Amino acid sequence: MESEKKNYCSKYLKVVMAVLLAAALFYSGMKDYVKVGKTDTAVVELYGDYPAVNLAKQIWENYQSSDEITDFCFVWNGGVQVVTNPEDFRQTNARVTGIVGMAALYDRQAALLEENDETGCVIDKDTALELFGSENCAGSQLTVGEQIYEVRGVVSWNQHMILIRPPQKNLVCTQVLIRGKKGQELEGAASDFLVGNGLSGILVDDSWLEVILPWFPVTFLVMLIRTVSKWLYEMERGTWENGIQRSREKKIEFRKCSCFVIRILLWGIGLFFCVRLLSHIPQSWLPDKWSDFSFWPAKIRKTMEAFRWYIMFPKTMAQAERLMGGIGCIIKCGAAVLLIGAV
Repeated sequence: MESEKKNYCSKYLKVVMAVLLAAALFYSGMKDYVKVGKTDTAVVELYGDYPAVNLAKQIWENYQSSDEITDFCFVWNGGVQVVTNPEDFRQTNARVTGIVGMAALYDRQAALLEENDETGCVIDKDTALELFGSENCAGSQLTVGEQIYEVRGVVSWNQHMILIRPPQKNLVCTQVLIRGKKGQELEGAASDFLVGNGLSGILVDDSWLEVILPWFPVTFLVMLIRTVSKWLYEMERGTWENGIQRSREKKIEFRKCSCFVIRILLWGIGLFFCVRLLSHIPQSWLPDKWSDFSFWPAKIRKTMEAFRWYIMFPKTMAQAERLMGGIGCIIKCGAAVLLIGAV
């Protein structure tokens, strides 16, 4: 009997440890899920006659003076260049990106770079440490090629990068980011902007993250509720007793009733959270008629094509952060599902 009790305690301890580890992974995965969020910005890769910086500025000024409110920014990709601290003769390599328009669309932290700031820049923490030995370097100067810039702010990007306003008017922009109006689909916002300004481009969409990610926490919740319900059912049937002695009849009836009520509450709460998570799936993924069976094959083909473009083209900082958050959510929630399923 003593041996049976020890085996029961050992099994119970392993189960508790596995559940706690799965809960920690799920919590961390949900933090990544929240970081991904929903995007209202269409990222368009331009082709054909690329607009020069001076044309991009002209388009921006035209929109600013008109009654139509449209937030957008053009992106110039300067590639990896040598960035130098001229005072201490320290240098490093960083990806140089130029912005014409609203810099916050490229990344919310880029809002430190004001719209008409031609001499300022925003850099990441690692670049700041390598050039100045400290993250507190706002106001310091650095050079990119022959251009001198003043650091307006240091942000927490995960790669060596410097964000500036393009110095030369003849440089060409290869991307444009457009914030759609409330309720407007990204594809419609991109199409309206391109047609209205005589530009050509491809929407590089990462909304597939919003479709895939909710299923991972939903799967974990379902597996967790299933596992806990199984334990409660076993307790209700008396199979989790350690064999030392059985409870009295009144306690057994109370336990059965309690387990049944808890199981109902668990499934109700789980169903509520699952519906909340799945409700974030974009409306564009829902057909107008459920009898439209051709909708899903066409939608999947279109999404796979967009995914290939997404993999091929360079990412904005916001896209890169969303992608890293999505990968973290998938790995952590997936591991939590495996752990809870093995219990």
